[in-house]
Amino acid sequence: MVDSIRKALNDVIAYDDERPSAPFEHCVVALAAFGLLATALTAPSRGQAVGRAVLAGALLLRSASGQDGLRKWAQAPRPTDAAGQLVIASS
Repeated sequence: MVDSIRKALNDVIAYDDERPSAPFEHCVVALAAFGLLATALTAPSRGQAVGRAVLAGALLLRSASGQDGLRKWAQAPRPTDAAGQLVIASS
């Protein structure tokens, strides 16, 4: 069961790495994350504040990932093996 979930997750990651990004996709997600962080500060309860902050953190990680996230901003190459194939980390 765990192996099938891991394989499905790796397939989704591989698809996301191979597809072209939508225009400003990562910027929009980062702005949404910062907006959620701002609303977390004014949430009426601690539970809502924590929920919004956790969701904002997940969105920030999403905006930093992928081929057009921090890798593009830092101009870092994508990890490939000797044959030029994209390397996807697996444990």
